[in-house]
Amino acid sequence: MIFGKYAAVAGAVAIAVLWPFATGQIGQSQYEAEIEKAKSPYLAIENVSYDRGYLSSDVVTKFSLTGSTKALYEEEGLPTSFTVLSEVGHGFLSISSISTLEMTPEVKTLSEVLWPSGESPITLVSETSIFGDTQFDLTVRAMNGGDEEVTITSSPANVSGTADKDGNMIYQLEMPSVELSGVEGEKFTFSEITGSGQGKMVDEMWVGQQLMNVKTTSLTDVTGMAATVTNLGINVQNEMDATNGDVTTAKPEELRITSKNTISFQKLDVPETMVLDNFKLGVNFKDLDYTAMMALAEKADSLNAEPTDEEMMQLATYLDGLVESGMTFELKPLEVDTPEGRVDAKFDLTVEPGLGSVTQNFGALMSKLKGNLLVNVPAAYVHGVPAVSASLSNLEPYGFISEGENGVTLEAKIEGDQAVSPTGERIPIGLLMMMFM
Repeated sequence: MIFGKYAAVAGAVAIAVLWPFATGQIGQSQYEAEIEKAKSPYLAIENVSYDRGYLSSDVVTKFSLTGSTKALYEEEGLPTSFTVLSEVGHGFLSISSISTLEMTPEVKTLSEVLWPSGESPITLVSETSIFGDTQFDLTVRAMNGGDEEVTITSSPANVSGTADKDGNMIYQLEMPSVELSGVEGEKFTFSEITGSGQGKMVDEMWVGQQLMNVKTTSLTDVTGMAATVTNLGINVQNEMDATNGDVTTAKPEELRITSKNTISFQKLDVPETMVLDNFKLGVNFKDLDYTAMMALAEKADSLNAEPTDEEMMQLATYLDGLVESGMTFELKPLEVDTPEGRVDAKFDLTVEPGLGSVTQNFGALMSKLKGNLLVNVPAAYVHGVPAVSASLSNLEPYGFISEGENGVTLEAKIEGDQAVSPTGERIPIGLLMMMFM
């Protein structure tokens, strides 16, 4: 019995003594796995060294730009590689780290424009459990510098959140203030910048939602007149689905992307000129072929300043593939309150699948179009602007225009190259557009 107790104590002590070795090994394995997974056409990641000790490790990681991105940085005389130094601690059930940029002469030359202290402008503190989940806290030092044209000052910025072993991430952003000042006294200021996100990176695309809000944005010109935007917001949501109904089992060519992008503000105030309230504009792309879109984006990113004929042909081929799979473009919502009343509009246009080689025959594109247009504006605005009033008068006999208590409404369906009014009248889309010129 006594022997059993001693054995248990000895075993516990042995585990306690050996455990930092174990967590250190686990931490290095996780790090190496992440390096292996981090494949990108624009960035190469390399483990320069991993000096693993008993209670801690020192890690050096090099990030190098590649392809056209590298060439662009070289043209601008900017560094094309950055080294991150990490101090890793071996805890009982987690691995902690503090990471900073190595301040090489090249990096100092670049950073001292905004961060004259010479210290790393970025610090990342993280803690990763042995099961792969990570908590992180990224701090960007306050900026205070600029060049002969603009000066930038800011408070520190912070991004914190969690990421699981599958890459799913939740984060929050805070930056109390940023100010850009010109040599003539003009200023551009942002106050109380906040943001958040939830999702994951799939290849080079964020799938999920990201939000950003700026409580007050102010632009002051050289005369001292200031335009102010209150509660400027950006909402970006990318969704992935599959034609077979299951993203997890779908082949790459069965994947589709929907991207919804909304910009809004509570108030825009330009003294003695304009006041707008409750503005919201959504620019959405639906059912984009994932494979074709990624190929097109990658090719467009890799183009040289003067693309060759071969590169342009490849770009056209990827664009053809994207259009052939079909897609929908939306402006929805589009709304704003003006002193004359509310403006409300929405527009959608779908390219039906099946049209090949569109870049060789844009005329054929018209046969695959369908959509809807609805615009409602205050009557006072329409009748107060002669050019607008005349254009709408031209459309009224065809049934596209109606007027009621809520203002003047323009409504049309798009069927191929025809615009169809609610009364069934048809006119060419080109003619509809000409009537507004």
